[in-house]
Amino acid sequence: MFESPVVSVHIPLALRCHTGGAEEVTVSGDTVGDAFSALDHEHPGVLGRVLEPGSAAPRAGYRIFLGSQNIMVLQGLDTPIGTEEVVSIVAPAGLSN
Repeated sequence: MFESPVVSVHIPLALRCHTGGAEEVTVSGDTVGDAFSALDHEHPGVLGRVLEPGSAAPRAGYRIFLGSQNIMVLQGLDTPIGTEEVVSIVAPAGLSN
């Protein structure tokens, strides 16, 4: 049996109220979407702030990166994750918690 890769998710300041103040959360998943599901399981409410309801698209102004690449130019939430990758959520400028 294979285990899913572990990924670090960088949390912007505006969302840290949903992660108990943590600026980085470690989760696992085969895709960015899987990792986000794990993140939302551990820290309910985060994804509701980042993704459009019922959609795989980020809310206006939010960007999601795998390493240095915007996932929307890759495969979106279906983008595969490799070992020890970093996902960064970037919040719109001026957004506060």
